[in-house]
Amino acid sequence: MLLLTSITSLLLSAPADSTVLTPPIARRALYLGVHRAEYGGATHYPSLSYEWLMNERWAMRVGIGGVHRDASTYTVLLNPSTGEYERVRLSRGVFNSALVSTQLRYFLWPQRKAGAGLFVGGGLQVVAEEFQQDSNSPGGYVSDIQVHAPVTARVGYQLRKGRWLLSGSYGYDFTARRESYVVPGRPRKGGMDVHVTTGADLQVGYAF
Repeated sequence: MLLLTSITSLLLSAPADSTVLTPPIARRALYLGVHRAEYGGATHYPSLSYEWLMNERWAMRVGIGGVHRDASTYTVLLNPSTGEYERVRLSRGVFNSALVSTQLRYFLWPQRKAGAGLFVGGGLQVVAEEFQQDSNSPGGYVSDIQVHAPVTARVGYQLRKGRWLLSGSYGYDFTARRESYVVPGRPRKGGMDVHVTTGADLQVGYAF
């Protein structure tokens, strides 16, 4: 009887079988969605992002996006001598923009589920915009290229269901711009200001 009691106690105190492991959480994910930013105007960028969950709280995300728009404008021309409308002039405009973004995210409650829940994030974006309109446009020929590098701040929420993820965030973009102004009697002076705009994103992802 004493031997049986000793064997039972030994079995109960033995560590669990180390070959039975819980599956590791997938720490990498790809996302498709829409990124919204305001630079030359409100623009929705179809976007592709890659995320790496470094630990229970921290994740790094890198994304790209782009948009292309063509616009046609019809201008009715008036003959000043007859006072009658004679013909219609067609003008075309093109807008292209590309976006590259990086963002470091911090999850506030990782104990519920890693890589899910409420998060705050910050990072840097680089945005290149090109605008062209032909000589038939009311303002004449215009060709302009601008590059912005805003610093971003976001608050968002991410849901995780198995390997599927749904992520959304909202916040602000801070873009440094150089401005010049004239002071009477003194050479032209210049300075920097910070242009604050809103930004957001909504994406569906798959972890692997």
